[in-house]
Amino acid sequence: MKNKIFISCLAVSIAFTSCKKIIDIQPQNQIQADRAISDANGYQASIISVYDRLQDFGWYGRDVALLGDVLADNAFVSSANGNRYLTNNTNTRGAHYNIYSNAYSGINELNIILASIDNLDVSAIPAQALLKQQVKSEAFALRGLIYFDLARIYGYEPNTIPTTGTGAGFNKSAIIRTTPVLTNADQDIRTRATVTEVYTQIESDLKAAIASFGVYSKLPGYAKPSSPFRITESATHALLGKVYLYERKYAEAVSEFDLALNSTINFSRSAAAGGYVSAFKAIPNPESLFEITFNQAVEFSGVTGVNNSLYSYTQPTGTGYNIGNQQTFGTTTASAELVALFEATDDRRAMFFSSRSATTPAIFTWVNKYTGAGGAYTDDVPVIRYSDVILMKAEALAGQGQYAAAAALVVTLRTNRNATTVSVPTTAAIVNYIQDERRRELFFEGHRWFDLKRLGNGITKPAATAVGTIPATDYRILAGLPAGEVTLNPALPQNPNY
Repeated sequence: MKNKIFISCLAVSIAFTSCKKIIDIQPQNQIQADRAISDANGYQASIISVYDRLQDFGWYGRDVALLGDVLADNAFVSSANGNRYLTNNTNTRGAHYNIYSNAYSGINELNIILASIDNLDVSAIPAQALLKQQVKSEAFALRGLIYFDLARIYGYEPNTIPTTGTGAGFNKSAIIRTTPVLTNADQDIRTRATVTEVYTQIESDLKAAIASFGVYSKLPGYAKPSSPFRITESATHALLGKVYLYERKYAEAVSEFDLALNSTINFSRSAAAGGYVSAFKAIPNPESLFEITFNQAVEFSGVTGVNNSLYSYTQPTGTGYNIGNQQTFGTTTASAELVALFEATDDRRAMFFSSRSATTPAIFTWVNKYTGAGGAYTDDVPVIRYSDVILMKAEALAGQGQYAAAAALVVTLRTNRNATTVSVPTTAAIVNYIQDERRRELFFEGHRWFDLKRLGNGITKPAATAVGTIPATDYRILAGLPAGEVTLNPALPQNPNY
């Protein structure tokens, strides 16, 4: 059962001092913003609340894992299977990501931690000192992650601000808040920072996290992490490398990816040949540097969890048609264009299966990445995987003209997937090849939309959607800010054409 609490409205909607709203949190471990935290365990409970926010179906619990494919060209949603994601697949106005309010609530919780945790004196208790440093490190890393999500959903990247169209010259990104909102006296109205300012803040948070993890690793009692269920130093290096990749700081990106996979801090590994499918049925996925994990009995025991799960969205409707014989809302299928990218021998091809559903005799191609590996309707969601880091490093090398080195990484990955390697180019053609390889490796993990957007390529669509290509200058490249936020804050510019 979810626990309901009252909190002051955050972000910029705090312009009205009487504004209150009820939010749902899960499970029941929310720390009141104005309650003093007396030990490291209290801070631990507070940061777990942020991880719970990431589980939300509108965030990593579903939408960040699937919408990147639905909004782009990897997925096809047919009305024959229902109406979930139907308007997203045709890129209807407003059918987009919506993490804004939840993200700023999470940022405020992290700001509370970071504003006070250094004042906690646990020097005489080694276990508490260790936990305190771990929480501080994770808080910086998670704040960087959340600002990065806000930046790439609601703003352009530093190198892709359009020069024509409705978004020409529009350089607004997120609102930056690094101090907690605890009382009405803390509330103020702020405008959106620029793209450059937000990326600078993201880099600052991730570097602070890495420095803090360095302190953490030297404390008595430290042990190298062996689980991806909380963000680690390895995952933070990978995330910083990804941020650099978005900024096209290729040399810096390569350095961070190498640090991320350094065996002294990294516990993930590449799935060997024949192991791609089984990796997604293991909890955790052996390739995960960071993975959002779910407890089946807590998060998926009710109707809401069942209806909104990744399993329910990606498995055909009706018992007898899906891998677990469960009732589903199955609407999200693989596009013909995605399936055509695979050779028959490629291990990743085994993720697809053809089936009708209970609602239609029509045959669609479905994806078996989310099969209820954690229990009925329950699957973990990888945020950063080993092979993603390898492909990002290859892209960063290619961006510096190191085509042969980039190709060598792709060859290694394809060898591990039982895919042929003779066609991997060692020329400038590797640049486009890497993006195709990212589609083959990371489909239905939410990356495709952001890859197309950050490269300024426009958004290709499956032919079956009859949408055509959405140009990089189209206003739908950005998600619209919630209307209520704009109404309450006159200083908050809405995204173009919303």
